[in-house]
Amino acid sequence: MTLKLVGANVVIVAQQFNPSIISQLWLVRNGLLQEDDFRPGCVFSDMVAQVNASQFRMLVVPDQCQFSPAVPSDQEQALVVDKVGMIARSLPHTPFRAIGLNFLWHLDPADHDVRSVSRDLFFVANSPLYEEFAVQDARFGAYMSKDAFGGRLKLDVKPLTIQHEGRDEERIQFAFNFHLDLGNLEDPVGSIEESLHRWNEVREGSSRIVHLTKREE
Repeated sequence: MTLKLVGANVVIVAQQFNPSIISQLWLVRNGLLQEDDFRPGCVFSDMVAQVNASQFRMLVVPDQCQFSPAVPSDQEQALVVDKVGMIARSLPHTPFRAIGLNFLWHLDPADHDVRSVSRDLFFVANSPLYEEFAVQDARFGAYMSKDAFGGRLKLDVKPLTIQHEGRDEERIQFAFNFHLDLGNLEDPVGSIEESLHRWNEVREGSSRIVHLTKREE
């Protein structure tokens, strides 16, 4: 079995972002990008701002801003602290509601199959509910959460089918979300920056947890 991190991003939820503010001029003036950093596929309108740059991708819609780094892993935290922190500081009157750090892992069963691996990981023997799914074609997953890293760590695990080299292949997806509510905090911008500084800590925590599945081999 092999494990791979297939996605990572920061999501800031707000009562109301104003995507029309996030123009090319605003991004350059606020030091988020240089004029030659923009890549094809950028969109700027009243309802959506989609930024494709050499180091990151960003999507801003009225209720959230999603920032995805596109740099080597050892540079990710510095980038999100710099760029997302700058966005939060530049929009201090925005009613921020929550921040999430998200890490998406895929487990490829390789010589095993998703049915047997998901059963080994998550099937609960002697449970009437699970006994209803004690059939050959069943797949299993789980939802877990706990307080961690100063917020709430949530993990959603489920089998899925992806397209790989032109054919359907099954994986088990581990979706980690570190969530912090900001609505009742006195300094939401400061709390956003504190969470951004936890990027490496949460990333490494997700890696440690997901690699526990390797012990099942």
